[in-house]
Amino acid sequence: MRRKRVDWEKEIRKTEEIRMRGFKISILGFAIAVLFLFGASRINTDASFISHTIMIGCFIAATIVLVFTLRRRAKKLEQIRDEEHEEQK
Repeated sequence: MRRKRVDWEKEIRKTEEIRMRGFKISILGFAIAVLFLFGASRINTDASFISHTIMIGCFIAATIVLVFTLRRRAKKLEQIRDEEHEEQK
């Protein structure tokens, strides 16, 4: 029995869609956490505003690191994909 031929372009597209879905979920999680901290600082006015600001800053920094890491990974995957296409020719 022969195996079905793998369509690598389709597999790569599906992988990218899954990666983007995960990225969107991560960004949504960060946004919810920031909104929660902002709401908590509004409800509990005797809490230090500086501590909430530092936490929000950490979430923003983590988001920026996540974005740059994913961009770097995407560029690396694209480069590998281009090299594989050149080898096939």
